[in-house]
Amino acid sequence: MIGRLINLIYKIKYKFFLDKRIEISPHNVSIHNAATFIITGNSKSKIAINKNVYVGRYANIHTGSQIIIGEGAVLSDYVYLSTLSHGLDPQSGPIMQQESYDKGPIILGENVFVGFGCKIMPNVSLGDWCIVGAGSVVTKSFSGYVMIAGNPAKIIKKYDPQSKAWVN
Repeated sequence: MIGRLINLIYKIKYKFFLDKRIEISPHNVSIHNAATFIITGNSKSKIAINKNVYVGRYANIHTGSQIIIGEGAVLSDYVYLSTLSHGLDPQSGPIMQQESYDKGPIILGENVFVGFGCKIMPNVSLGDWCIVGAGSVVTKSFSGYVMIAGNPAKIIKKYDPQSKAWVN
């Protein structure tokens, strides 16, 4: 137990505060340097991180509703997940003075891989084994066993179980 705690502290290296609305599996979760978790909204807002998940350096995860990260998921460095948006009404004053609001949950299935610098926007679900190419901006949901990339992200390959290969 002490070894696990020291390993977790070593991997984090920075201040670590847990809100009761953040659920982290006790089984093999790695959260690296300067990862940020922010929860706003009511007591039903939460971030759930399942077992065998890797959260890379400088990942930013913000929610006003829910973000669920499935078992075995990998979030590479500089990944951004947010369910929030600012008000954009010119008649309501400066953008930074307008209320932020939640636009819907983010749900990542099992064994999802999110590449370096990706942005996952509100109200998005990614199915099991969805692979997101580096730098992609994901604005809509995708089923499992697909590779997606681009801005906005689109399907570039699908997994074929018969040939056991990713195909165009």
